[in-house]
Amino acid sequence: MRYPVVVHNFQYSGFGAIAPDLPHCHVHGETLDETLQKMAETIVDRLDELQALGEPIPAPATIDHYRNNPAFKDGIWAIVDIVHTQPST
Repeated sequence: MRYPVVVHNFQYSGFGAIAPDLPHCHVHGETLDETLQKMAETIVDRLDELQALGEPIPAPATIDHYRNNPAFKDGIWAIVDIVHTQPST
C-alpha cells in the first residue's frame, strides 16, 4: 500500500509528518529520513490497530486528492510504501 504523507519542516525543531488517510497517524523526527522511517512504522502500527478492532483499512488516496487542502500548505509530499497483510475471511 502506498500512503501519501505530508511533512513539515519546523525551524529549529525537526520535522513533523502526518498520513491524512489514517486518523491519529503522525510523527516527529530530527531528520527527514528519521521522520519518514518513523512514519512507515506508525502506519503499520495504525493498520494493525484498525485490524485488531475489526475496522476497515482505509484505502490510500492520491497526493492530488490532498494537494489543495490549506492544512497541508507548504508541506513536502512523500509516498510511504508499506506491506500490510489483511487476514483471510
